[in-house]
Amino acid sequence: MSLNTAQRIVDFATNLTPQGQRIELGFFGGEPFLCFDLMRQIVSYIGKKERETGKFVSINVTSNGTIINQPIINFLKENNIDLCISIDGPAHIHDLNRVYPDGRGSFKIVVRNLRNVIEQLNHLQVNAVYGPDTIDFLPETVSFFIQLGVPTVHLNPNICAIWPEEMYAKFEKIYAQIADFYIKSYQNGQEVAINLIDSKIILFLKGGYEAIDMCGMGEREWGFAPSGNIYPCERFIGEDDNNSPFCLGNIHTALDHGRLSSLLKQRGNCNKECESCVLRKYCMNWCGCTNYYMTGHTNLAGPGLCESEKAVIEAARYVFITLKDNELFLDHFMKYLHEGRHY
Repeated sequence: MSLNTAQRIVDFATNLTPQGQRIELGFFGGEPFLCFDLMRQIVSYIGKKERETGKFVSINVTSNGTIINQPIINFLKENNIDLCISIDGPAHIHDLNRVYPDGRGSFKIVVRNLRNVIEQLNHLQVNAVYGPDTIDFLPETVSFFIQLGVPTVHLNPNICAIWPEEMYAKFEKIYAQIADFYIKSYQNGQEVAINLIDSKIILFLKGGYEAIDMCGMGEREWGFAPSGNIYPCERFIGEDDNNSPFCLGNIHTALDHGRLSSLLKQRGNCNKECESCVLRKYCMNWCGCTNYYMTGHTNLAGPGLCESEKAVIEAARYVFITLKDNELFLDHFMKYLHEGRHY
């Protein structure tokens, strides 16, 4: 991406966001730190726009963790930038899918850099993607991260994978095992943060998803390709095809309001069975990109998501009931209130 393109994107975000609302800008790839010098220039420009407009911008980076060094860590600290490292678990899990072009696994260097980052950064998360081939290892993966001292663990299903129906029964079993690990950690005085559990408990406390929590693609959420092409979410960029129905124009020319209008009509959830479901307030059936990759429709949730969400909600409910009088557990969720943390 050129600096000029990046500056136009920052201007777009700044102009679009009302005063008083936070702007979140993320560097996503690929591997963003391959363009570290450009990142420095963009962050400098973001600071300039903050001073000019009085609008606060939070910045995050998602990295594969292979080229993180001390200058990068210093830069993240100096600019209060949140870092998320993609690592799928121990070596035998991570190296199944995250390899170099010659087939070598990347785990050894990623975990070395992760350990270094844990010692120096407060704003750190890891993201582990699991699919049908690795879901059985999720409890082991969680234990591995907690033993490393990772403060926040994100577990996300591979929405582009084919999830056979016979896999659905595993959701309840695996998520229950994660719930048991979570409970034992708090009972032993160890605070943990796992998105699968925490995000649903937050919903229990607030009474379900609010409109502002749901998919804002093409309205509050945008993705931008290096070309400057505009998408409603970074997951829709793909190979950056101008003819894609999700390409909504270019930052150097104009937003295609016709395509945008059509897209907004296809946002939300149109599953009839969801209307009467008692769990609908806590279910992520509205995520446009997840729905699209699972069913081919942005507003139609698939059976795999349904089964996964039901199992996650039940696991979180079990945690909530079991730990409702645990002081460390209660203090953990008070931090979300005081610090404005969210998933």
